[in-house]
Amino acid sequence: MQIKDLAGHGFDLDEAMELCIGDEEIYKEVLETALEEGREKIPLLKNLMETEDYERYIIEAHGLKNAAKQIGAKNLSEIAKKSELEGKAGHIDFMKENHERLMGEYSKVVEVLQELF
Repeated sequence: MQIKDLAGHGFDLDEAMELCIGDEEIYKEVLETALEEGREKIPLLKNLMETEDYERYIIEAHGLKNAAKQIGAKNLSEIAKKSELEGKAGHIDFMKENHERLMGEYSKVVEVLQELF
């Protein structure tokens, strides 16, 4: 798989490349970092939900929203954004209900990045 193939997996390469000043090497480094972080953050988010540490979960969702946007994973970014905003508004039930969707999308992104590298 090559970077251009990410478009077929729902990545917005135009926006991602714009955020990486059009430099494919920078984008590749950002993708590698996102893969490493994903391997750490998926178990972390699961644990935060299980231990009901919603405040930290909201913080992590905020970071994920931005990281996903930077790599062009718009769907993941939007799901994380909804969790963050709903959590900040005190809608914990929404975060709980949305958790599996978030984890599923995050797992897909990590799988695609693993295939790329």
